[in-house]
Amino acid sequence: MADSRAGGESTSRVTESASDISRRVFIAWASGTEAALKATLDAQKAGLEASVAVATTAAEHERDALQHIAEAAQRAEEAALEAFRTSVRAVEDMIEGKPPARSGR
Repeated sequence: MADSRAGGESTSRVTESASDISRRVFIAWASGTEAALKATLDAQKAGLEASVAVATTAAEHERDALQHIAEAAQRAEEAALEAFRTSVRAVEDMIEGKPPARSGR
């Protein structure tokens, strides 16, 4: 009977040891998986932040370019209005019989 008890205790120790090993393997797997997941998410976050930075820079450059276009359009409008006003004055002067104004050329 002592032999069967010893065999039972041995089996119990093996079962506890196997259970402990399984628990340690699971903890190691969970820890490694968590670290890999965190690294993946950190890389994804860094990629998204870089994309936002690039988009922001592109938008700023586009805004600057549009501002330059608007300023050029305003200068062209002012020049067109001045040319129109000069033409109107020239026609008025002709109607009133004044000699045409000489340009500085």
